[in-house]
Amino acid sequence: MVPNHSSASAGSSVLGSTLPQHMLLLLQPGLKLNPGVAVEFAWCLHYIICSQVNNALLITHGALSTLGLLLLDLAGAVQRSEDAGLELLVCPVLRCLSNLLTEAAVEAAGGQMQLRDERVVAALFILLQFFLQKQPSLLPEGLWLLNNLTANSPSFCTSLLFLELIEPLLQLLPVSNVVSVLVLTVLCNVAEKGPAYCQHLWPGPLLPSLLDILAFSDTEVVGQCLELLQLLFLYRPEAAQAFLQQSGLQALERREEEALLQDRVHALQQTALRG
Repeated sequence: MVPNHSSASAGSSVLGSTLPQHMLLLLQPGLKLNPGVAVEFAWCLHYIICSQVNNALLITHGALSTLGLLLLDLAGAVQRSEDAGLELLVCPVLRCLSNLLTEAAVEAAGGQMQLRDERVVAALFILLQFFLQKQPSLLPEGLWLLNNLTANSPSFCTSLLFLELIEPLLQLLPVSNVVSVLVLTVLCNVAEKGPAYCQHLWPGPLLPSLLDILAFSDTEVVGQCLELLQLLFLYRPEAAQAFLQQSGLQALERREEEALLQDRVHALQQTALRG
């Protein structure tokens, strides 16, 4: 929904007050805020961010670092098995972080520096495993944040590889088509960073997983798979040879008559054969 003049004016008034700073202060880990109140504050902050009135100001006030620390604290609660009602707070925190990271103002305000910590990636994967077991509907929220973290940040992609999280990521592929697209998008973010990153993607379990995905019925999932294979073959020509040896060309031929995939299938066939 596009904010109208009155909602934008109200949002500007809120941001002009000390309320957002107080909310961020109260959301800091360790203050033992009543869980219900913390949830309300987090959703309130989410709606302020969605108003897009002045998110650069929130970033300047340390919103990303505060929310990042809260994410670490929530992951710690999962590890301590103190997860009763956790998803109620995790959801708005993930959305706040995801939306702030899409802001053009993030880099100018030093937002990426506020989150430059591999512990954020590790914490996010702890939460993804928790969602997989207890709240699968929240997996897209966590993966959307991972997408926004890795999209323009080689350092977060490096953390993903250093912490050996590619295989746990691949294990999420069967959950749903939405989850599959997000997982593949994150992997594309890693692959597009270049040859040094693709060296960590192949050899390994990625290629067999992608061959399986080529048989999926959902064209959006298959399309994202084709994008990832194109990047992988571009930076790791040896992977294209392995793909051909594992009947990859035949898998592509089965999709080449589909209008939505045809151009990408043909482009990948050419890349694979050149490799």
